[in-house]
Amino acid sequence: MSIIYTKSLVGITADMLDGGFFVGWPNPPSPATHLRILQNAYCAYMAIDEDVNKVIGFINAVSDGVLSAYIPLLEVIPGYQGRGVGGELVKLMLAELKDLYMVDICHDDDKSGFYAKFDPYQGGRASCFRNYCAQAGKIEKSLP
Repeated sequence: MSIIYTKSLVGITADMLDGGFFVGWPNPPSPATHLRILQNAYCAYMAIDEDVNKVIGFINAVSDGVLSAYIPLLEVIPGYQGRGVGGELVKLMLAELKDLYMVDICHDDDKSGFYAKFDPYQGGRASCFRNYCAQAGKIEKSLP
């Protein structure tokens, strides 16, 4: 298995994203919407298994580029979890955002141990509002 990490979207297609992301989501984004998420991010890193030419993990951030950033998504395909892929993606993203004052991520309570490994993780509480009807992504309206 040969895994590379990149933030370049050159050559990344929706087909490369079709393979096990958003497990358990009742209304997951399509691979095409997933690609738009990555394209519109302030920064995104992907882990690619070169042997099968598939994206097997990704992380993205939205930011004002001045003071703050938010990491909304970190996903690793289940068959690749536990191999350090997620940890490497977090390290790359934190290095990318190192000059910003605050980098926030909301996660489920059972993920606290994973994120606590990264300095300067502080834990904390957050309120999250979810509109599950829009979970598959904002519908792009066509022009008349």
